[in-house]
Amino acid sequence: MMISIRKSPTLFLILMGLFQFIFSQDSGETSVQGGIGAVTIDGKVWNQIAIRPVVPFWKLAVALDIVLYIDEDGNIRKDEWDFSSGNAIKNTIVDKIYYIRYGQPNDPLYIKVGALDNVTLGYGILVNGYSNSIQYPQVRKVGLDARMKKWGVSAQGFVNDFKENIGLSGFRVSKRLPVGFHAGIALVVDRNQFLGLKDSDGDGRPDLVDDFPDSDNYWLDSDEDGLADTDPDEIDRDGDGFPDVNNLDSIHVWWDDLGAAVGVDFSGESYYDSIPDNDIQLDNEPLNVKTDSDGIGGMSVDVSYPVLTGGSLKLDVYAQMAMLIGKTTNPASPTEKVNTGVGIVPVGIASSFGPARLNVEYRIIPGKGRFEFGYWNRSYEIERATFHQFGSNVDVMTKESKLGEYGGQNGIYGRLGVDIGSLITFGSEYQYLRGEIWNGNEFAEQNNQSLFAALKLQKKISKISRAEMFYYQRNVPNLLEFEMNESTIMGYRVGIAVSSGLVLNYVFTRSFVDLNGDGVISGEGETVNITTIETSFNF
Repeated sequence: MMISIRKSPTLFLILMGLFQFIFSQDSGETSVQGGIGAVTIDGKVWNQIAIRPVVPFWKLAVALDIVLYIDEDGNIRKDEWDFSSGNAIKNTIVDKIYYIRYGQPNDPLYIKVGALDNVTLGYGILVNGYSNSIQYPQVRKVGLDARMKKWGVSAQGFVNDFKENIGLSGFRVSKRLPVGFHAGIALVVDRNQFLGLKDSDGDGRPDLVDDFPDSDNYWLDSDEDGLADTDPDEIDRDGDGFPDVNNLDSIHVWWDDLGAAVGVDFSGESYYDSIPDNDIQLDNEPLNVKTDSDGIGGMSVDVSYPVLTGGSLKLDVYAQMAMLIGKTTNPASPTEKVNTGVGIVPVGIASSFGPARLNVEYRIIPGKGRFEFGYWNRSYEIERATFHQFGSNVDVMTKESKLGEYGGQNGIYGRLGVDIGSLITFGSEYQYLRGEIWNGNEFAEQNNQSLFAALKLQKKISKISRAEMFYYQRNVPNLLEFEMNESTIMGYRVGIAVSSGLVLNYVFTRSFVDLNGDGVISGEGETVNITTIETSFNF
């Protein structure tokens, strides 16, 4: 939906108030970045005008993201400026927060509200690299990452999005024990995975199954004639040519209109005062995320011991175990729901030496499997819940429902981060497991590999002011075949300095969705590209 500033005094007053607040701050402390360019959202190209101020107060910093998306006709995209209801106003205001930050991650108290790029709880057996901003700006989420260290206790908690009223949340508490060991416990809950489905009008019916995605009053149109089944003007909901309402006056109007159109007077016929349709065939009510829910949770415990703590070399030995709490589908019997499983790391090593950081683990998924290490990860918001087309039926597939395809497995995991001087940062993760995996017909022994790699420029090189790239893929038999799945994400960002204070930015992210549920990514419809081209400037 689109709106116009001229027709929306509320939008105009809010913009003026924000600008007055921004520019009334001390220019020596406040930095303001502007941006003009184009961005692809849901396959449509929008012109973009952005103001991104950062206002610091002591240890507190407030960064806003005030953006207008304008189409070729001069209309403004409504999603970011919706004042139609109390909930819409709340989401519009919250949406303008890129982040509010208190302190730094290693401080005794650190709080960040807004975009979360990388959240890990403990050693990452449940939450590893979770991001709520992977689909930005197409999907904007405002979450929370809070950390505290006091009295020998460390605590961390996170929330994925206040706009969905805290759908996903988790926390971990750890404490040093008298014998030198450290012990931690964590709990994570996604109260409703369906909240990951886009619902533009906020009526609870996701866009893909909502016949009126821009109206919160209507959502079902069985005969696809443009009139909702609950519209008072709709008297033939199934479109079979026979009225199916119980109001006699409406029946008369229907026959009179038909008679005027074909030149026949039906008022003397026996069926003029009857209800001719005794077999009304209507579509089923679509999923309603406000009343239908499917949750999943997880618990973990870990224990560690610092072997080396002094100098530039540090070494910890640890073990951890986690359990996912939910129901998944048995692929051998699709109507059967079975409990999710357990993952164990009997031994792991975490070390840092100079500019490098290294983790190595031995991993076990025992018994029937149905577990994934780092379940809440970078791609979670993409995999959380998706629609799959099976013939004429559209079904919701949650990430949880696919866990049944992974049986008992074991193998190794490694993570490496290296700072190459002050110029480049490199990070990578690799997992190799082998065990029973569903191949479409039966469980068979296969490889299960995952990879994450990222490279980031830390300092300007000539005209290149910023550069980073990443590739992420999980749960494939062979990484070298580059067969895409719904966990695959790749992208890059390049900033080129055009002149002093003026930077041309190119941002690209690609992800994938298996719309037909055949396990194969093919065609443009199953590839999701998000592209932003922006000229940014400071003032």
